[in-house]
Amino acid sequence: MVKKTETSKTKTELDAASRSTEKSIQTKTQQKQKHQSYTKRPMSVFLRVGLSVIVLLLIAFIFTWYMINEQFARDPQEVNDFLQDHTLVFLYNYLLIFCLTAILAALLWRPFLASGIMFSIISIFMYINTQKYHYRAMPLLPEDFQMVEQAGDLTEFVEPWGIVRLVCGVIFILVGTWLIDHFAKRAFGKSKAGIPWWERWAIIPRCSFVAIALVAFTLMSEFLLHHNTEEHGNVTWLDTVFEDWNPPANYKKNGFLMAFLYNAGMAELVAPAEYSETKVAQIAQELEEKKQTAEENLPPLSEVVDNIILVLDESFYDPSILHEPYEHSGGDVTPNLHKIFQKYPSGYMYSPEYGGSTANVEFAAMTGLSNYWLNGFPYTNFATKISTLPGVASYAKENGFDTTAIHGYDGNMYKRNTVYNRMGFDEFRDEGKMIHTDRENEVGYISDRSMYNEALDILEQNKDKQMLGIITMQNHGPYDSAKYPDRQFMLNDELHGWYNVVSSYESLHHADQYLGEFIAELDRLNEKTVMIWFGDHAAGVLGQYVDSEDQDLVNLAHLTPYFVYANFELDNDYSVKEVAEINTKSGFQFDTVGVNLPTVTPNCLPNILYNLLDVQKPELMYLLDTVCEETPILAPVYFNGELPAESKALKEYEIINYDFSNGNNYWLKQN
Repeated sequence: MVKKTETSKTKTELDAASRSTEKSIQTKTQQKQKHQSYTKRPMSVFLRVGLSVIVLLLIAFIFTWYMINEQFARDPQEVNDFLQDHTLVFLYNYLLIFCLTAILAALLWRPFLASGIMFSIISIFMYINTQKYHYRAMPLLPEDFQMVEQAGDLTEFVEPWGIVRLVCGVIFILVGTWLIDHFAKRAFGKSKAGIPWWERWAIIPRCSFVAIALVAFTLMSEFLLHHNTEEHGNVTWLDTVFEDWNPPANYKKNGFLMAFLYNAGMAELVAPAEYSETKVAQIAQELEEKKQTAEENLPPLSEVVDNIILVLDESFYDPSILHEPYEHSGGDVTPNLHKIFQKYPSGYMYSPEYGGSTANVEFAAMTGLSNYWLNGFPYTNFATKISTLPGVASYAKENGFDTTAIHGYDGNMYKRNTVYNRMGFDEFRDEGKMIHTDRENEVGYISDRSMYNEALDILEQNKDKQMLGIITMQNHGPYDSAKYPDRQFMLNDELHGWYNVVSSYESLHHADQYLGEFIAELDRLNEKTVMIWFGDHAAGVLGQYVDSEDQDLVNLAHLTPYFVYANFELDNDYSVKEVAEINTKSGFQFDTVGVNLPTVTPNCLPNILYNLLDVQKPELMYLLDTVCEETPILAPVYFNGELPAESKALKEYEIINYDFSNGNNYWLKQN
């Protein structure tokens, strides 16, 4: 009985083993059939690579045309003009795009997916470029990526549905190209069973093609990434000129990719020839001697004034100096400003920026340093890396003033929440810490009226001497953010973008009203109060000027008003007639009624303030006495590709600027 049971059990086990073997054979047969169907039309490696190259060439051409089309806002006439007038440049952009696409395709070994990723990257770049140009009339520059930490804040300036459409489009492209690659591989792919891992992963051909494409791209981009920025950028074999001092024109002539790479090649600063610790010490010693001689009978800042206010008014420009096609109805857009011009020392500032980069202007006006030699944002480039950044705030603090910065936006922008402390501000109030936060029509940015009320509270509630740095936001783009129901300043001639222009005029008019109110309140203060006030740059709506080939019109688009208010008498060494002659010599033709301060770049503003007060001032200001007289305007776009006249003072000024930005901070050790 036992034997029978054991026999039965053995038979059952044999049957189970047999069924398992049959199932295994069946599975292998199915896999083999599947494998055979997968490889029944394998393509040779040479044919596969050859077809991939042809596909990538075609795709790269489409990508290049797409970039040009987006760059010119899909204007068929401008695209056609570029293709006809800059054919060689287009082809060079095309070859660069092909090399980049080939590098990615060789790395992934999936040409369609690589093309999808490449197109997604291009789409993102062109969207950012289009948005920046729309709001600031400036293309996307390499230094803009220093602001990547503030990307979330920057998206608030653009239309949200545009971002949603971009994200959806990128997802669609990536999924679609992955599916194409997947099915192409199944239809024409080669079996990887039983072959070595290096063949399975195509290590040799993959590395070979990456190397070839990378070497080709490196050789082609060499002259773009490594060039002497003091040269004019003439490239005869491409029949083009790189205008690094004028980004919009540079991108228009050379296409997005070539211009972007050319600007990237400007990022690395070269130390001035005489830069050394000894040279910086020598400059510091000479300026200290000048200071001691000049200040023998001058009072300190604290004995002359009780309150110092510096106001950077966002995108505040003067429409009265603009002519056709920006002539308008409705009267004077900024009547209070023009009354102030006739009562207080005033002039026009030549902003190195247009439509954006507020922090660069702010940095120059706060410190007396210049961004002329630095391609980037000082606040994000180097200001957070040094312990002290001398300027108006730190000097006031040395003289016993309490120092407060007020900005009507997120303090993380441009790392102000870190930089302001190093500039000498004891307190920083951004929109999250301000008490007065009313907005224009409750939908725009925090109004200038709120900013001024915040400042008045500080002045009235504190008995100690105060130094205030105020950065407004009301006039910031988009220029219709306040949704003004009425627009009283309509253009006489209809032109593209007129809505943004008249919306900007309306915002300026309200900001001008609040400025008048603020001046009236300052007049009531018992403390001796001085204020230097200026617009940082024009709103990015003056395309007819900034895109003009007439340098005089370009210059007008860079002018913003500035003045020095005081509720006590100021002694100005300039007259209206003298300033008119200085401005004419500098090439400016505009109405100078009431203007009795010369046109300068923002680095000269602190020195103008100290000179009007006739007080002791920082050592650097004695160098600026000479620099701002010999070279009152220090901006690449003003020189239109030329270089400013060489001088001892300008060379020393460059050395000090380099010492702060990319040098060893020898200046701080001397002072």
